[in-house]
Amino acid sequence: MKPSTFLLSIALSSLTLPVLAIELPSSLTEKLTDSKKTADVKSNALVSYAASQLGMSEKTVTSGLGSLLKVAKDNLSKENFSMLSSAIPDINNYIKQAPESSTSAITSVFGSNETSKKAESASYLDSAFKELGIPKESLPMMVNTVSGYLESNGYGDAAGMLKKGLSFL
Repeated sequence: MKPSTFLLSIALSSLTLPVLAIELPSSLTEKLTDSKKTADVKSNALVSYAASQLGMSEKTVTSGLGSLLKVAKDNLSKENFSMLSSAIPDINNYIKQAPESSTSAITSVFGSNETSKKAESASYLDSAFKELGIPKESLPMMVNTVSGYLESNGYGDAAGMLKKGLSFL
């Protein structure tokens, strides 16, 4: 090893040691953890496409899409949801980004039948979109944007399953 190369490597290593000793503030650490959690979903072409079409941030679209997929999952058979899952990579990561659900007293009055499930799904989407700051009027546009994206990428059956899972809208 040449002496100049050796000296250069020592000089560079001494510059990196102090950087490794820096402790990040907890607020920055939390932001890094949150961004890592959504990194896979955020980089998805579907999210980018929907965000540009709907004029929303990718984070908002990710959570909104997660809400739609959560409801579709609740309203489709396992086989039908599996078809949708095969078209949307990491579908469960989207669902994890959706706001938490809570059963309202109104929907619990209906019991546990198909009408109750539809009322509960509609109530959930209404509260989830409100929490995310997405206007209710954007709900059909989001469904059409996502299903259109799936259709244009060769997943017409999956687009049909998404619409079937959200047919009560």
